[in-house]
Amino acid sequence: MPTPALPAAPLRLLIINPNTSETITARLKALAEDEAGGAAAVSAISARFGAPYISDRASAVVAAHAVLDAAEAAREAYGEADAIVIGCFGDPGLKALREMTGRPVTGFTEAGLLEAASEPGPFLVATNGEAWCAMLSELAAQMGLSDRIVSFFSIGDAGAGDAALCAALITEEAERTGAVRVVLGGAGLIPILAEVAERLELPLVDPHRAAIRKAVAIATSLAQAVDPLTASGEW
Repeated sequence: MPTPALPAAPLRLLIINPNTSETITARLKALAEDEAGGAAAVSAISARFGAPYISDRASAVVAAHAVLDAAEAAREAYGEADAIVIGCFGDPGLKALREMTGRPVTGFTEAGLLEAASEPGPFLVATNGEAWCAMLSELAAQMGLSDRIVSFFSIGDAGAGDAALCAALITEEAERTGAVRVVLGGAGLIPILAEVAERLELPLVDPHRAAIRKAVAIATSLAQAVDPLTASGEW
């Protein structure tokens, strides 16, 4: 059976940055355009209030509200999106945005953990910030993945700015815990991810690209009148 062609018009993919940094928003838009290629027309928007960097529970709660506000602002500015990606490793407002919009919404954490869990063996989750490690652990528990993850590990500010050090820290943690792959997430880490992956011997799951791929896949399935749950998993 031939593979159905993509719709003639590109899908409309919206990236919401839950923090207020326009630099991060531009970085996320560029990444989405690279990953989606010609399959999607990408727009991006920053939170209109909140923190420039989400580093604790308080700012994460505010960010969830800001995501809903940004989605409405984007709808008014760009029209309805076919799919939305929440551009934060922590997925603030994910379920609420799905409920509010009725659109496919993906998040970096959910997409990255599910992709890592689709292969056998234990894995670790790395990011920058001890507070995030605790919050990510809670998200993994909600997803039923706690028994698959052997460590939630912060690379620290030094590792976030040095790909060689980041890779060395992850390698040491993987050897200590027996992890066979790593999910390395955080929008601030996107510039070093490719080099870190090259330096690691264990596979690296890029949750940012995973979320973009998943959003495009679900929206494509919907456009082709295919059941998205059958084609792409839960969204």
